[in-house]
Amino acid sequence: TPAPHRTPVGTPVPVNPPSGTAVPPSAGSPCRQIQGYHIVRHGETLYSIGRAYAVYPRSIAACNHLLNPGVLYAGTRLAIPYAPWNPVPKGPIAATQFTPQSASAKPCRNHIVQPGETLLTISWHYGVDIWIVARLNHLSNVNLIYAGQDLCIP
Repeated sequence: TPAPHRTPVGTPVPVNPPSGTAVPPSAGSPCRQIQGYHIVRHGETLYSIGRAYAVYPRSIAACNHLLNPGVLYAGTRLAIPYAPWNPVPKGPIAATQFTPQSASAKPCRNHIVQPGETLLTISWHYGVDIWIVARLNHLSNVNLIYAGQDLCIP
């Protein structure tokens, strides 16, 4: 039987971070520690997947031996390494398929929401993108948090 036809999704994107962002550490293999796996969906790019897990797109490409990181195929299973990307630049974010974890066994820092805090001020305080905090905590409305709520901050 012939191999199934695979249609590329997304548009070609650069694998280097935008100017002004830090470059990931080069020491060690990008696949030394895998957080989980992501199945590429139609319209996702390496950058949108990287933003979802706060992981450098270049590290995802290297870990998965992508010959052309600007072309992804729907249904491709990508290993997501631990390669923290902070601050994560603005742009489209793919839907997460697992909870991102840090290099240690502890997956996140906990933050107890105080009266008057918003998700935006909390995100600014920790230097984390508001949408990543929202996704990690399964918040469908970024304007709806309450005092005493325990949030996971990557």
